[in-house]
Amino acid sequence: MSKTGNPLHVPSVVNTNLTLLVGDAFLRKQKAKALIAAIEKNAGGPLALQKFDLEETPLETVLTAARTLPFLSSGQVFEIQGADSFKEKERQILAAYLDKPFAHTCLIFEADELKDKGEFLKLVKEKGQAFLLSKEATRGTGDAFLQQKLSTHHKTMTSGAKARLFAMCGDAVVFLDTMLERLVQFAGTRSDIDEAMVDTFAENWTAMDVFKLTNAFLDRDPGRILKIFRDLMDLYEADLISIIGILHWQLRQLWQAAVLLEDGVPEREVCSNSGCRRGK
Repeated sequence: MSKTGNPLHVPSVVNTNLTLLVGDAFLRKQKAKALIAAIEKNAGGPLALQKFDLEETPLETVLTAARTLPFLSSGQVFEIQGADSFKEKERQILAAYLDKPFAHTCLIFEADELKDKGEFLKLVKEKGQAFLLSKEATRGTGDAFLQQKLSTHHKTMTSGAKARLFAMCGDAVVFLDTMLERLVQFAGTRSDIDEAMVDTFAENWTAMDVFKLTNAFLDRDPGRILKIFRDLMDLYEADLISIIGILHWQLRQLWQAAVLLEDGVPEREVCSNSGCRRGK
């Protein structure tokens, strides 16, 4: 909305006050960031941004808030997680809101996937727009994000180092941001990051006793999991996403090793190629 009080006008790249993003969390994050930037550019300045999770906040509460602007704000954007939990009741509530939507609020719903949500998707397409983000697009988006991040920190990275970093991420490119931040810190004053540095970083990254956490998960010991997790958070002041990223990478390595062993690859070769190990 403009400062004169006109309804929030959404640019052609967005073209609606209702958007649904479905797919990988990393792709959703990047797409939402681009959409919000376009909305704010067209509005002539920053807008209020609020985030909701439908597992914690009922849809009725979210839509009630959508009809009320924060003090001194000309418009707002809601990022709403958990659209994959929509049932017929929520679809009807949203449909009623969309019959007379609040023009100053943009709603961005997000979901990992949509199963048996045909009517919900149909509603979104009728009243707004939906982006079904394929996994195939993850690597391309990841490459662009990586280059932008490196440029910001005045770093360069060899093709081998990039391949190694993406291999560590696996399918969960959402962890790329966290790992890249740690890698940049690890590089220090060196401007070029090569594959050897990434390998050394990977060894140091997993050396903070996080194998104990992996082992606790594999042993299915909830008490030990919580204790080790709290120790890691306190001792290393680690953020939640970092620890989850490390755990994901290690379990992925163990899974890959198990597949190779089942295919008859010698254990020494498996350990040499994958670099995976289970903590003692």
